[in-house]
Amino acid sequence: MKFIISILFISLSFADSFNMQLVGHLPFDQQCSDITGFFLHGREIAVVGLYNGTAFVDITDPQNPLELQRISGDGSIWRDLKYWNNHVYIGTEASSGVQVVDVSDLENIHLVHTITDFDNSHNIHVWNGYLFVIGADEHDIWIYDLSTPEIPTLISTWDGEYLHDIDVYNNKIYGMGIYTGTAYIIDILDITNPTTLISWNYPGMAHDAAVFHNEQFLATADEMEGGHIKIWDISDYNNIFQVTSFQVNSSHTVHNIYFKDNLIIGSWYADGTRVLDVTDPHNPVEVGYYDTTELEGLYVGNWGTYTYLPSGLIISSDIESGLYIMEMGISISHTPNNQNYFLNEEIIINAEIQSFSGDISVSEFHYKDFFGDWEVINLISCEIGESNYCATIPPINSATILNYYFYIENINGQSSTLPYLGQNDPFSVEVGELSIIVDDDLESNIGWVVGDPSDDATAGIWEFGNPNGVYVSSMNIYSQPENDYSLDGELCFITGNSTGSSEGVDDVDGGVTSLISPMFYFEYADEIIFNFALWYSNNLGNNPGSDSFNIEYRNLIEDSWEIFYSTNSSTLGWEVKHFYLSNYLENFNQIQFKFIASDLYYDGDNSSGGSLVEAGIDELNFKALYDNYLLGDANLDGNIDVTDVIIMVNIILGITNPSENIIVNSDLDGDGLITIVDIVSVVNIILF
Repeated sequence: MKFIISILFISLSFADSFNMQLVGHLPFDQQCSDITGFFLHGREIAVVGLYNGTAFVDITDPQNPLELQRISGDGSIWRDLKYWNNHVYIGTEASSGVQVVDVSDLENIHLVHTITDFDNSHNIHVWNGYLFVIGADEHDIWIYDLSTPEIPTLISTWDGEYLHDIDVYNNKIYGMGIYTGTAYIIDILDITNPTTLISWNYPGMAHDAAVFHNEQFLATADEMEGGHIKIWDISDYNNIFQVTSFQVNSSHTVHNIYFKDNLIIGSWYADGTRVLDVTDPHNPVEVGYYDTTELEGLYVGNWGTYTYLPSGLIISSDIESGLYIMEMGISISHTPNNQNYFLNEEIIINAEIQSFSGDISVSEFHYKDFFGDWEVINLISCEIGESNYCATIPPINSATILNYYFYIENINGQSSTLPYLGQNDPFSVEVGELSIIVDDDLESNIGWVVGDPSDDATAGIWEFGNPNGVYVSSMNIYSQPENDYSLDGELCFITGNSTGSSEGVDDVDGGVTSLISPMFYFEYADEIIFNFALWYSNNLGNNPGSDSFNIEYRNLIEDSWEIFYSTNSSTLGWEVKHFYLSNYLENFNQIQFKFIASDLYYDGDNSSGGSLVEAGIDELNFKALYDNYLLGDANLDGNIDVTDVIIMVNIILGITNPSENIIVNSDLDGDGLITIVDIVSVVNIILF
């Protein structure tokens, strides 16, 4: 026993986590299923489904959880549990109805009744004094009045199709038909007569749902390999459409999700307990997670989560390793500016910061010029809201990349860094205009090659042209762009530009298709940033999220290809990607790329090969960064004076043949030329 506990302690101590801390843990001697919780007599209680019963655990002292009682039950890997008015209701896929347990005396928890109107059930839900039983025989939903909580009274049923799970809010049921991928909204204003308001079908396996409390949006969870969170705009029942999706791992799946305070909190099986900030439903941001397992697989790890205890604790059940008691630490939400900051002006950067368990005591903003040293300033509260913090960076007078990250602590000693790796993976934004040393806007396809000897795709082959948009009406989204990325162009490379009666016409099928770039040659620079626009659709079809988009590179034609970038996440439109070539090249001289789109089938894997895959590439350029240069210092002496003006005049007149460094320092407006405009800028620097 000591040996087992030691191993478990090591595993938990090194669990992968972000903004979420483990407070307590209790293993059981058997497999766990779902979980719920309640607050009674000043105590917080976790209720955990076990294979042969249900465990009631006092977590008032979360570091020392204490099991109070077990209620035995027929063997089943599935139990679903809910609390209402001093009673806990326990459903199971064993043929034993729904148990009703009296918890009014926590020292004498006991079974008082069993609902036997059906044999087994898949899920139960309690809302506003009513019990909903889902996935039972005879009826798809059974609804019971809990006015007498120990003896529920059946008042109505609903029949449409087998539902896997539901959410209930404001007299509506949000039900998920997993076998048909159908979502339902059911009116229960008259709870004795449930009436379907609307339903819609989508690709995936609709397992669970969580409605936003403004009832403008609905989050759904697909329980399948590559399972997504999808967020739907339901504000107009005549025009329900998906606004975005979120996926953790294409080999894993999500399970149960819940909405609380603009957060989606859920159990992600092998990826643990995850928290998404959905303040902006179009842009869910992961603000915390705790991975409860090191196991790999589809249905292993975190089964269920409960997040409504008054202490703010989050409790989760792990199938193999038991009860986890966690708390959110600090949430930092920030979206980098996608436009360049101006030279010679203060730069203001803001973030939304919340501490879930104690006031903020340290709020640091770390920043540096790309080649400079890290500096630290304190964040201050902005006027736009109590959770908004700002950092003001002094004016920067030369084009560069600004790197930065946030570090926050609270009075409980919890800390958070955004991005997670801090200075090892900071945010990066451009200040001023960096020099473009190589540019391919893809308005011609000179030097590009479609195809590689190893390609085997049967459709959706890369081609050059003006893209023909493919609109997927069921999702209110384009799988293939209808325009290129350029503001003043119209051509790009896309996979399969033909269209037809089906949205799957000429998408990538049956294997991989490759697009090989020309060799790009560089001038001198201390760093080179590679930018390009990517369109990638991989979240549609019968098996969304199951494929990947890969980029490979090589320095010489005779070299082997090496991996440069890989993703399985859809871009949901054109998205500009940025890469520092120093991470790949020892010397900046030349590089070539291969862009690979795929729709793969793996023998024996029925969930593979069914994706709707489209890709596009446009607007490639390479920007240069130079160390230790001073705009306006044409003679490289570290000062800006009249001598620099004379040299720049001589360059314009053709008297002086400048070096690369002189050109960089003299081109103040970053247009690649040295003109009278640059001279005027230098004169202004000298005068002012």
